[in-house]
Amino acid sequence: MSGLPSSTPAFRPRRRSTANDSFSHETVFAALRLAAMKREREPSSKAYRQDRFENTERAAKETIEAEQRARREKTERLKELRLSKQGAKDPATK
Repeated sequence: MSGLPSSTPAFRPRRRSTANDSFSHETVFAALRLAAMKREREPSSKAYRQDRFENTERAAKETIEAEQRARREKTERLKELRLSKQGAKDPATK
């Protein structure tokens, strides 16, 4: 034995929490959520929001233009491939 008396807190049996306890985790979490909802948000500047909107708008336009360009290029490649295959099959053009 370590020589500690049995009245030392390390040797006391732990009391289990019950439903009658005045403290519950649900109450604490609910209070924290309520405090977070009541807390004032930091004001964001109008210029920052406008910049973010414009950047998003620009990125969306660039993406749409890139997709359209890729679609046109693919169409051109397929058209050239189809014409070259037709040209190889048509003996009158040779």
